[in-house]
Amino acid sequence: MSHTTGRPSAQPDHNMEETILAAAEKLFLRNGYDLTSTTRIAKEAGCNQALVHYYFRTKEKLFQAVLEGKVKEVFQRFLPLETTEGTFEEKLTALIELHYDTIRKNSDMVLFLITELKRNPEMFHNIINQIGDLPLQTLILFKKDLDREIHSGRIRDISLQDLVVNIVSLNVFVFAAKPIFGKVWNIGDGEMETFYDERKKEIVKTILLSLRP
Repeated sequence: MSHTTGRPSAQPDHNMEETILAAAEKLFLRNGYDLTSTTRIAKEAGCNQALVHYYFRTKEKLFQAVLEGKVKEVFQRFLPLETTEGTFEEKLTALIELHYDTIRKNSDMVLFLITELKRNPEMFHNIINQIGDLPLQTLILFKKDLDREIHSGRIRDISLQDLVVNIVSLNVFVFAAKPIFGKVWNIGDGEMETFYDERKKEIVKTILLSLRP
């Protein structure tokens, strides 16, 4: 019997699981957590509500699965940077640009996360617990490079925490303030893409200049 019309089989259908996740992400982003029901998610996914509960039990667990997937995606994209050759400046530039491009690709997620994590800050803590030491894996090798540059005198003394906050703040603000930029400066969609490209270059330049001894 089909998963979309009947009871779930004993073997999980990973395609259906991914379909439900994609549908949930779309609706959570569009409507927010409170206005998204498992009934609407099931309709969007083309299955019945029983399947949504079969795979994810509750709306909150489904919501957490969506966020967890996005957080993992972000951190996993940074891991290959430490296996690449190049100077510290080249690696830092790549890290800033990769973070910027990741947010740009998921720009609707930025305002959503700010709103939802303010509503339930404990949820982000739970997500970090679920993904384990992936954030540390991402940063620990980069910290060695940072410390080496500081000790050599090539950059000023700065903590990894401060550097990460500087990068995240500059990158996130561009997309968190997207509605303001569009209206205040009357920037159309085509011009906005050019604006995003130029902002990425400017942010890289700002961070690199801020590290000079």
